[in-house]
Amino acid sequence: MRTIEAEGARVERRRSAVVEIKKHLTGLYRSFVWWVSLYGDVDDHYEKERREQVVGLLDELSNQYLPRSVWLTEGSRKKVENFVRRSEELCSEFSAEIEDKGYPRVRRSMERRVSKKLRPLKTEAESGLEAELVEPRRPGWRERLRKP
Repeated sequence: MRTIEAEGARVERRRSAVVEIKKHLTGLYRSFVWWVSLYGDVDDHYEKERREQVVGLLDELSNQYLPRSVWLTEGSRKKVENFVRRSEELCSEFSAEIEDKGYPRVRRSMERRVSKKLRPLKTEAESGLEAELVEPRRPGWRERLRKP
């Protein structure tokens, strides 16, 4: 009976970790979209607010991801990590370009790169996480050794 309860708790922790990671990915992607979608006369303060939101969510995802990543399969981990790595790169690139040329001159380029480079990685990471929720996890090495 304890084994069944322990397994149920393990499954719930795993499900909870996957849901949390997915929530953070979605929030980060949305903040990128908001950042690159500012139209009209953009006030520097408002653009910096959007940028700081992206940076804050990147930090939050990084801090939340590592302890939860142990519940993911290797394939899902790689997909999420690719998304995070590319998000960090784009955030740095965008920040440097905005400082150099100003937001209005780079907004279109930012929008294209989020759409072409970040969206596919987000979709891939989310599909990996969805599969984690649907597929039962393969038994770990300990369970495989115990079976006759």
